[in-house]
Amino acid sequence: MILTAIALERAVVKRALQAEEDRLQLLIYSLLAAVDRNHAGLSITIADERLFESSLLTRNSGLYAMLYNNSNEQIWRSQSTLARFPDDFSIQSGEWQFNTPEFGGKPYFQLIFAIQWPNVNDKLERYNIVVWQEATEYFSQLERFRQTLWTWLIVTTLLLLIVMYFVMMWSLWPLKKVGLEVKAIEDRKQSGFEFSYPLEITPLTENLNILLSQEQYQRELYRNAMDDLAHSLKTPLAVLSGLSDSDKNGVVDLKTLREQVNRMNQIVSYQLRKATNVAGAKINKPVNMVQIITKIVSALEKVYREKMVKVESKLPTQIMIRMDESDCLEVVGNLLDNAFKYSAGRIAIIAAMLNENEMELRIDDDGRGLEQEEVQQILSRGTRLDQSSEGQGIGLAVVADIVRAYNIDMNFERSEFGGLRVKLIFQTV
Repeated sequence: MILTAIALERAVVKRALQAEEDRLQLLIYSLLAAVDRNHAGLSITIADERLFESSLLTRNSGLYAMLYNNSNEQIWRSQSTLARFPDDFSIQSGEWQFNTPEFGGKPYFQLIFAIQWPNVNDKLERYNIVVWQEATEYFSQLERFRQTLWTWLIVTTLLLLIVMYFVMMWSLWPLKKVGLEVKAIEDRKQSGFEFSYPLEITPLTENLNILLSQEQYQRELYRNAMDDLAHSLKTPLAVLSGLSDSDKNGVVDLKTLREQVNRMNQIVSYQLRKATNVAGAKINKPVNMVQIITKIVSALEKVYREKMVKVESKLPTQIMIRMDESDCLEVVGNLLDNAFKYSAGRIAIIAAMLNENEMELRIDDDGRGLEQEEVQQILSRGTRLDQSSEGQGIGLAVVADIVRAYNIDMNFERSEFGGLRVKLIFQTV
């Protein structure tokens, strides 16, 4: 703004001075048109009756004109001129010289023009035409212009700074809200970012919410893993405690001891792996669920070879889901293992698109199925409906935790075969 004002001021001053110089040049041309011989016919002069500028005929009008010969002797002056102006000139013939000198305590415009003009003997002789114009009013107007310019500059700059301040406060308000929400999260008043933010900040808050949810999920995972570990170790520890109280040290006892120790090692390894697994719905590399299902079905068909389970599969070539591969194996493996374990011999695996990027996966079996109350029980940690089979009763509870972390809907209902149907609804990539 300051540089603009300086440039504007200089442009106006330059243009105004040029306008004054042009006006005085026109006046000198009019004086040249009025050049004549004096009454005696012995010298040249300027005829007053041929002047068109009335200010030259009025005393002390502020506009003065003079004619000098080559010796800088004044041979004519306008009727308005009463004072004697300086007459020291250094100018070449045909040149113009414009100045803004001071004389008598007043500012003036001075324009000098040096010409070659025929004298009474028709020989070219050097003459100087000088015009003086009082510039007091000009500089007064220029000063008023400067005052107006800089006043409006200051006012405009202040208004601009105020507007910029409020614009910056408005622009930075979302970041301030982020800071306030971070403080609220630190104080445990909220669990994530809840405000709606502009498009530029939304990716930041969304990713921070993902990280916060992962941290909460990890903390819950550790807590659940410790609960599961303690619950799962109760039975092996009870067996070992019984062995320690027994006086028998035969082969059967040693075999049972080894089985329980191996079982405890498996439980500890499994829970440690689950406790260090971090799920995230948007930061994992997509995996093909069809390949995982095919691999698990192939392995389970060998495990349950005696049951001769018939598997009907209606799957596309690929189902890409943004999910950790081990989590996907855990979910699909538990669900398919239960289907093979409790089916009477028939399983159907069907996938269907619900909309552009939402998929539904169904796993049906022809077992006895489950009532709604039983579904709630199997999703609780450590609860097993079938006490005759191996396990700790935490498989489906772990599955429920994983699908909840990935925002996957899991529902249980009756299948068309009369058994259990597990339905997963999730976003595809």
